[in-house]
Amino acid sequence: PRGVDAVRFHPDAPATDGFRSRHGVPPGAVTAACVAHLLPLKGHALVLEAAARVPGLHLLFAGDRLDPEHADALERRAAELGIRSRTHFIGGVRRVWSFLAEVDVFVLATRASGEGSPVALLEAMASGRACVATDIPGARDVVEHERSGLLVPPEDPEALAGALRRLAESSGLRRELGEGARRRVLDRYTIEREVAAHEALYGEILFPRRRALGA
Repeated sequence: PRGVDAVRFHPDAPATDGFRSRHGVPPGAVTAACVAHLLPLKGHALVLEAAARVPGLHLLFAGDRLDPEHADALERRAAELGIRSRTHFIGGVRRVWSFLAEVDVFVLATRASGEGSPVALLEAMASGRACVATDIPGARDVVEHERSGLLVPPEDPEALAGALRRLAESSGLRRELGEGARRRVLDRYTIEREVAAHEALYGEILFPRRRALGA
């Protein structure tokens, strides 16, 4: 499994870039963020449909417009749903840890075809953010439902809205799941564990006889 830098991605990482103020997010507003390129696979359209059912929730989409036609369609859909004023397209973000320091909830609504190893989700978990993800391969391997995040069925905006609403309405639940997410990363998904696992794998491949002899 992939690993992340749990020192850089930390609940107390400094919010140095002012994303909320720069994009007009009102003080005290609850924010849900997604870090993913604006591609159909990543399910941003589903997040829009869900957020329209959660009054007052602001969305922060951080990711490059790799599919400009799709990105334009997302902006039009946000306007059609009446949430354009609370949907903020940030573009590419270099200091992701600083961006995550300004958000309340992380959402990854990847479509049913699945994820490989969702590093952005792991980074949000390491940052102590309450996370919602679709119940698909990759995400379900990382998130323990109701312990280190919430899982919802893919392609189901009503279920996603319900999870986002729970988190938007309860700072206690956000804190509880964020703490569980951080523990999950420290237990299983640090960069140090990934490096050690690769070294062990290379050792098995390069020195099979030594392994067989227990050396």
